[in-house]
Amino acid sequence: MSALSQEHQAILDKQVADWTKELRHLASQIAAAKGMNCAVVLITGDDEDYADVVPELILEDALRVNPHGWPAGFSIDLLNPST
Repeated sequence: MSALSQEHQAILDKQVADWTKELRHLASQIAAAKGMNCAVVLITGDDEDYADVVPELILEDALRVNPHGWPAGFSIDLLNPST
């Protein structure tokens, strides 16, 4: 990897770390506003097949809910649905 590519990767890694920290803070604020704990989860497919898959399918595959639907007793909100 070239020095420029390494520099760009370092910048991206820092941005992701900063955004992740901000999401953790937002999750705490959401839980406080709702008056109950919640789980905010980032799911990334490790397989190249997920590179162009819409977020809904990644979530369904990760939770293994298709074709059974969302599990009873949970409210599921996808924060970045496809448009």
